[in-house]
Amino acid sequence: MIDVHCHLLPEVDDGPRTMEASLQLARRAVEEGVTSIVVTPHAYHPYFETQHHDITKEVAHLQQRLDEEQIPLTLYVGQEIRIFGELIDALESGEAHSLAGSRYVLVELPSQSLPAYTESLFFQLQAAGYVPVIAHPERNREFALHPEKLHHLVSAGALSQVTTSSLTGQFGRQVRELALTFISNGLSHIVASDAHNVEHRDFNWLAARQEVINELGEEMWQQQLRFTEAILADEPIAVNPPHLPEKNWRGRWKW
Repeated sequence: MIDVHCHLLPEVDDGPRTMEASLQLARRAVEEGVTSIVVTPHAYHPYFETQHHDITKEVAHLQQRLDEEQIPLTLYVGQEIRIFGELIDALESGEAHSLAGSRYVLVELPSQSLPAYTESLFFQLQAAGYVPVIAHPERNREFALHPEKLHHLVSAGALSQVTTSSLTGQFGRQVRELALTFISNGLSHIVASDAHNVEHRDFNWLAARQEVINELGEEMWQQQLRFTEAILADEPIAVNPPHLPEKNWRGRWKW
């Protein structure tokens, strides 16, 4: 499996604090069936000063350590970029990194809101040849209350990525149901771990796989795998038109 959202670098953000912790997390990834990881430390986030890090160099160093330890993982450079107005300039200058050098850009939104300029910025990103990938929309309060806003962005060409731990219920029943709802309605297209450590933010790939297969079917899971492969290959991802989620008579999301 390919993981396109993972905080594996040591001493950069809220991921592993030591190289040994990074290696431990990498070993866990292999146990979960992961073969490739796009390493995505936070960028332009108000709580993490990461801009002084040379991410390309640090990923190469971590890859060297994995090879020395005979941990069979292939690493790629990426970032989880907090949305900001100069995002395109940062990408074009090389100060910000897309996923594995592809057209796909992992964009993090504030957890409680949707900035007013989001639609305009996404349009500009696409006009410049990029595809915005919204990180963990199921954990965004605005999308939970108003899924039509996610529907609008996806209809205009954005993709979104659900977290494995959301599917397994780690963030609560409501987040789990919303994650499954977004996938089944074509509002989320990619599953990734957003793993930070083995203690509290693990990969949970095998459990998430079982959840998707049990609730939505094997083909839906295989689609997630194909889409992550397309990201690494920088190939276009063709998705079906999304549907606006509905609730049943009990007020719970239907999928």
